[in-house]
Amino acid sequence: MDSEEGLRERKRRETRALIAGTAMRLFMRRGFDSVSVTEIAAAAGVAEKTVYNYFPVKAAMFFDEADDVLAELLAAVRYRAAGQSAVDAVGTFIAGRGEWAAGRRPALPSGKFRQLIADSAALQAEQRLMFAAFEVALADVLAEETGARDGAVEPFVAAVALVGVVRAAFEVSPGGPEPDRERATAALRLLAGGLSGYAVRPCLPAGLQASC
Repeated sequence: MDSEEGLRERKRRETRALIAGTAMRLFMRRGFDSVSVTEIAAAAGVAEKTVYNYFPVKAAMFFDEADDVLAELLAAVRYRAAGQSAVDAVGTFIAGRGEWAAGRRPALPSGKFRQLIADSAALQAEQRLMFAAFEVALADVLAEETGARDGAVEPFVAAVALVGVVRAAFEVSPGGPEPDRERATAALRLLAGGLSGYAVRPCLPAGLQASC
């Protein structure tokens, strides 16, 4: 029985990978919005219903590795070294995900993956949902670790900020096709130093309104 279940699970993984890989090749060639689920199913040699069994929405085929990426992010935070902050753990995660969302297919990094997102409102919406799920999951990890009371805002605020660093590193930017590590480093530095000294309104000369 275990052998049969293992075989079925492997088959499911292979089918899922086939559909996602076929979809991505079509997306890369023609753009996301101009490719239909019917075309993807035909190119993959499966029924359209099978595609929807694995991917409820077309955009999920584009972000098919989202669950794996989230698992890596949570593991980086949950299993970080003693004495290491969550901020540092996210920095380690970003450094180890150099090709994520920067051209995973084809293998060589390119700006095409991120440009497809920039060109599609549907992909942008799916990406927002993906990162929102990241925020909730990371907040749960932080709340559990810190023993936060139910309803505490600190874990969620921290998670939103940390996931924002991931977005800053991997979303479309003028920095070129590679993940922008300078932006990520700057964002991590800001979080590590705290926001109390950020965007402080400057004092006006004496005698003017709203002077310090």
